[in-house]
Amino acid sequence: MKRKPFPWRKFTPSQIDLMERIAVAGGTLPYDKLEYCDVVAFEELRKLKLADMRPKGRSKLEIVLTAKGSQLRRDAYRTEQIIVRVTEPQIELLRYLDDGHPHEDSVGRTVHELPGMMLDVCRRMSLRGWVEWHGGWDGLRWARLTPAGREVLAAVDAMDDAVTQMAVAQRRGPLQ
Repeated sequence: MKRKPFPWRKFTPSQIDLMERIAVAGGTLPYDKLEYCDVVAFEELRKLKLADMRPKGRSKLEIVLTAKGSQLRRDAYRTEQIIVRVTEPQIELLRYLDDGHPHEDSVGRTVHELPGMMLDVCRRMSLRGWVEWHGGWDGLRWARLTPAGREVLAAVDAMDDAVTQMAVAQRRGPLQ
């Protein structure tokens, strides 16, 4: 049975970084100066109606925070709104990269250890700030979970544990 996407109600590190950069820059950033990871974060924020694009002059575009985005920033990014839905392949990747070392001791997995289907998922998760790439002593690139990625995994695992406990309790039936 295919699982439903997990509703994540916290902003990703990439989204927060972009919102902070917009605020620090005086409320606007030139669209043509954004890197790819910023464009991805912007599009997610745009779908949530937290950021928007407007023309600047005759041929340039800039991104701005909406009133709702500015208010969320002032509220320290606390919301009950679903920010991202974490899909089954993303959850599988988080579990695959979890090596039980929560901090700098974490090594992760080499690019060669990642199954082909996980490579694109890993790329997307690194754009969100949940996975990071680092170079190893052997010249290979390694993917590992960031603290934010570990937080997502812990929340998914907690929900899975709660669902499992409910299923067990239902099978046992009412207490006699």
